[in-house]
Amino acid sequence: MLAAAVITCVLVVLLGEGRTIFQSRYTIFLRFPQAPGVTVDTPVRKHGVLIGRVSDVKLLDEGGVLLTVWIESLYKLHRNEVCRISTSSLLGDAVLEFVPRSTQGASSNEPIQPGDLLADGVVASDPLKVLTNLEGNMQGTIDAIESAANEVSQLARNINNSLGSDQGQFQRIVAKSELALDTIHRTMSTVDDVLGDPELKDGLKRSLKDLPGVFQDIRTTMTQAQKTMDDFREVSQKAGRNLDNLENFTRPLSQRGEALVQNIDQTLNNLDELLAQLVTFSRSMNSKEGTLGLLVHDRDLYDQLQRATGNIEDATKRIRPILNDVRVFTDKIATDPRQLGVKGALDGKPIGVGLKSGFGQPLR
Repeated sequence: MLAAAVITCVLVVLLGEGRTIFQSRYTIFLRFPQAPGVTVDTPVRKHGVLIGRVSDVKLLDEGGVLLTVWIESLYKLHRNEVCRISTSSLLGDAVLEFVPRSTQGASSNEPIQPGDLLADGVVASDPLKVLTNLEGNMQGTIDAIESAANEVSQLARNINNSLGSDQGQFQRIVAKSELALDTIHRTMSTVDDVLGDPELKDGLKRSLKDLPGVFQDIRTTMTQAQKTMDDFREVSQKAGRNLDNLENFTRPLSQRGEALVQNIDQTLNNLDELLAQLVTFSRSMNSKEGTLGLLVHDRDLYDQLQRATGNIEDATKRIRPILNDVRVFTDKIATDPRQLGVKGALDGKPIGVGLKSGFGQPLR
């Protein structure tokens, strides 16, 4: 009995759920809008491999279901994977599967850490529920098919009745149909004779080959025409703005036309008077009797003025050293005024020692 018990425990550990007791695991949380068929110990798979189980199922007050799942530490989950609730068999057994996200909702390849919450779980559609939901639609489809079959049957009966009641009209219809077919045959023969000409075929082929180029040329021409119309429209707009600006410029001229004419007349009169004065001045310059005329025409007077200017310049050069000496002298007197009087001679201070006094201040 003891051996049987030991063997049973070993088999449970090796083959059953007991083998996960000694394996390291971590816990994550999954949130779904609903969890049909999910209970404690519901398997969790990835690529068909069992990686964990559900350890707790909790219904949230705000809506949805929170699942606590333990995952074997050997397996790593990533953010670019999403957990999906689906069925593993036709009996409706639920299973949680981690599958890659779609391209639109792909996240980073960052691994999921223990204790993380994944709130974007999805629930796959149950095929049995889909068939149950389609039951009403299937019944309507079957009714529509039955109604269409009845209408086809009624149409066949009407055709049989029509043909059975009037065989002569049917024969006429058949004869007209044969005549129409003969006419179509002759028409097609004529068309075949026309289109069967090799030269005509070659011409049609060349025309069809050139047709895309013709359309391209037409498109290019229309584009250029549109561009030309746009340029013409822009030029018209600019011309309109220029005319408006010209109107704004000429409006004040038309409003002040009389005053402008008077100003122009007065300006012309002043210009005429100025020209007359210039003529008089030029005549005075050309005349030898006036001062300016003598200055211009009398060479001796010009030479005298030049010599006088030279004398004045020479005198200025001679006076400059004298002015420098006077400046030095006045500076010395201002520094030591004792040099001018007896008091300065009786004073014991040496000559040249003293301070300048301001203008109007007494000397000490």
